[in-house]
Amino acid sequence: MPHEYTSYNHHGEYVMVRVDLKGKHSDYCACYDCTKFCLEDSSRNCHKANLIHALCVELNMVLPVWECPDFERRLD
Repeated sequence: MPHEYTSYNHHGEYVMVRVDLKGKHSDYCACYDCTKFCLEDSSRNCHKANLIHALCVELNMVLPVWECPDFERRLD
Protein backbone atom coordinates (compact mmCIF):
# COMPACT_ATOMS: atom_id res chain seq x y z
CA MET A 1 0.00 0.00 0.00
CA PRO A 2 1.36 3.49 -0.87
CA HIS A 3 2.50 5.80 1.91
CA GLU A 4 0.49 8.85 2.88
CA TYR A 5 2.02 12.27 2.09
CA THR A 6 1.24 15.79 3.23
CA SER A 7 2.33 19.29 2.23
CA TYR A 8 3.69 21.90 4.63
CA ASN A 9 5.65 25.15 4.58
CA HIS A 10 9.35 24.46 5.12
CA HIS A 11 11.50 27.61 5.19
CA GLY A 12 9.07 29.57 3.04
CA GLU A 13 8.30 26.94 0.41
CA TYR A 14 5.67 24.22 0.37
CA VAL A 15 7.16 20.73 0.28
CA MET A 16 5.79 17.19 0.30
CA VAL A 17 6.74 14.77 3.06
CA ARG A 18 5.72 11.28 4.11
CA VAL A 19 3.33 11.69 7.04
CA ASP A 20 5.08 9.03 9.15
CA LEU A 21 8.49 10.70 8.66
CA LYS A 22 7.59 14.39 9.12
CA GLY A 23 9.73 15.89 11.87
CA LYS A 24 11.78 12.70 12.28
CA HIS A 25 14.98 13.78 10.46
CA SER A 26 17.11 13.88 13.60
CA ASP A 27 15.86 10.44 14.65
CA TYR A 28 17.39 8.87 11.53
CA CYS A 29 20.32 11.09 10.54
CA ALA A 30 23.67 9.78 11.80
CA CYS A 31 25.09 13.31 12.00
CA TYR A 32 23.08 13.99 15.16
CA ASP A 33 25.03 11.19 16.94
CA CYS A 34 28.44 12.20 15.57
CA THR A 35 31.15 14.16 17.41
CA LYS A 36 31.80 16.13 14.20
CA PHE A 37 28.32 17.71 14.17
CA CYS A 38 27.25 20.77 16.16
CA LEU A 39 23.66 21.90 15.72
CA GLU A 40 24.34 25.22 17.50
CA ASP A 41 27.46 26.16 15.48
CA SER A 42 27.73 24.86 11.91
CA SER A 43 31.30 26.19 11.65
CA ARG A 44 32.25 23.24 13.91
CA ASN A 45 30.64 20.67 11.57
CA CYS A 46 32.63 18.41 9.31
CA HIS A 47 32.93 19.45 5.68
CA LYS A 48 30.51 16.73 4.52
CA ALA A 49 27.75 17.79 6.92
CA ASN A 50 28.07 21.39 5.74
CA LEU A 51 27.98 20.34 2.07
CA ILE A 52 24.86 18.25 2.64
CA HIS A 53 23.21 21.12 4.52
CA ALA A 54 24.09 23.59 1.73
CA LEU A 55 22.54 21.23 -0.84
CA CYS A 56 19.41 20.87 1.30
CA VAL A 57 19.09 24.65 1.58
CA GLU A 58 19.64 25.17 -2.16
CA LEU A 59 17.09 22.52 -3.16
CA ASN A 60 14.74 22.96 -0.16
CA MET A 61 15.03 19.28 0.71
CA VAL A 62 15.83 17.20 3.80
CA LEU A 63 18.46 14.49 3.37
CA PRO A 64 19.30 12.22 6.31
CA VAL A 65 22.74 10.60 6.45
CA TRP A 66 22.51 6.84 6.92
CA GLU A 67 26.16 5.91 6.33
CA CYS A 68 29.42 7.84 6.65
CA PRO A 69 33.07 6.71 6.68
CA ASP A 70 34.00 9.64 8.98
CA PHE A 71 31.38 8.94 11.67
CA GLU A 72 32.57 9.15 15.30
CA ARG A 73 29.96 8.19 17.88
CA ARG A 74 29.07 10.88 20.41
CA LEU A 75 28.92 9.40 23.90
CA ASP A 76 27.07 12.20 25.73
